[in-house]
Amino acid sequence: MKLSKVILIPAFLLLAGSSCYKNEPVPVADFTYKGTNGFKIPCTVTFINTSVNSFAWIWNFGDDSTSWAKEPVKLYTRPGKYLVTLRAYTESQKEWASTAQTVVIKDTIQ
Repeated sequence: MKLSKVILIPAFLLLAGSSCYKNEPVPVADFTYKGTNGFKIPCTVTFINTSVNSFAWIWNFGDDSTSWAKEPVKLYTRPGKYLVTLRAYTESQKEWASTAQTVVIKDTIQ
C-alpha cells in the first residue's frame, strides 16, 4: 500500500491575493437629483451622488449616454421616462453596488 503526503495550506494564505484581504468596505450606491424648468424640456438635471464607500462611478442616463463624473449634469431635450442608473465602485474596483431611479421629463405642451 502506497501512502500519499497531504499538505494542508491555511485558508488565510489562499486569500492573501484576493480583495477580501484588503478588507474594503462594501459600497452603497445612492443619489438624488434636481431639474430646471419644472422638469419640462429642455431640462438640465443635476445628479447629487450620495454613495458611501465608493471611489469611482458610472452613470447611465437612460438615453444611451453615460458619464464617469461623480456628480454629472445632463441636458434632456426630449420628453420621456428615463431610467437613470448609478454604479459605485470601491477603490480596487473589485466591489460595486448599483441603484436606479426614473427621471420623468415632461413636454412643454401639456
